[in-house]
This record gives sequence, structure tokens and C-alpha cells, in this order.
Amino acid sequence: MWGNAYEGERLHDTTDGQGARVSCDRVLPKALSADDAVQVTHHLHLDPLPRLVAETRDFVLAHAPDLPSDTEDVLRLLTSELVTNAVLHARTPLEVGMTVSQRSVVVTVHDLDLDRPAQQPYPGREGGWGLGLVTALAQQYAMEVHVEGGKTAWFRLPRGAMPDVSDDAAARPAVRALAGEGGTS
Repeated sequence: MWGNAYEGERLHDTTDGQGARVSCDRVLPKALSADDAVQVTHHLHLDPLPRLVAETRDFVLAHAPDLPSDTEDVLRLLTSELVTNAVLHARTPLEVGMTVSQRSVVVTVHDLDLDRPAQQPYPGREGGWGLGLVTALAQQYAMEVHVEGGKTAWFRLPRGAMPDVSDDAAARPAVRALAGEGGTS
């Protein structure tokens, strides 16, 4: 039986040990080094509803180990970004996985959409910063397409303090070029 962590919504903790192939199982060999032993894994399945993004953040924080406050903030932010992208772009049922290892926390978001459109912000619209934030703040980030169906976006964070990040690390390339980076003079 799945334990329903949030009554009334389709949001389920799937830590029932039935051995189903879940999103984190697909990516952990790439996300963690062989000497970074897994301690616990949690999963939930949810419908692609914007109101469930906040509940997903709560789920991840409830299952996170003790983390420095800056790492906890980044965990919350990056989880929101990946789930929001899946809700807005894939619009399929989602699976969120969280794996805690000795040195890391890995969050996976799996959807059933195989498209990987270029993430171009809409003209005149704020937004489109999510994957830039994930790339800038995560120790490692990737998106993987699975032949058996769907794709998984994932990131890894340290269990310790977050390293310093430059103020414009998540800026779009055009913004970095205006700031004097990107090879133009």
C-alpha cells in the first residue's frame, strides 16, 4: 500500500519496497560515486498540477537529512524549479524521487514526455530561469531520456554547506555578455 502523505491529492509516498523501477534507480549510477553509499530513498507520484509544487517541496524537506540552512534553501528552490518545469512543459503524471547518501542528496523528477524543447523564454515574459538556476547551484545536474519511456531531470547537492556561487552564475548568456563575459570585448 502506498502511504498517502497528503490526503485529498494524488500525491503518494512510494517507499513501499515493491521493487518498481523508479526514476532515481535509473540515474543513481551517474549521480553518485560508488563510495557514496545510499542511506534512504523516498518517492512520490503526482498529477501535473501547479498547486502540488509546494507540497512537493514540503515532502522533500520532510525527508531531507539535517542540512545547513543554505543547502536546505537550495534544495527547496531546485526541487521547485524541476517540478514546475515538468508541470508546465510535460503535463504528464510525475514521479519525484529523493535519495540521501552519506555525502549527497539527489532529487529526480521523471515525466512521460520525450520532447526536450530548447528552453527559450517567451518574448516579453519573465521566466525561463529555472534550469539556469539548477545548473548554477547544483553540484551536478542532468536530464536523461529513457528508451522505456519518459525523461528524468535530476540534481545533486552536498549534505554540507553550499559552495559560493557568483552573482550572475544563472544569468542568461546575453546578460553575461553584457556584463563583460562570454568572449566579447
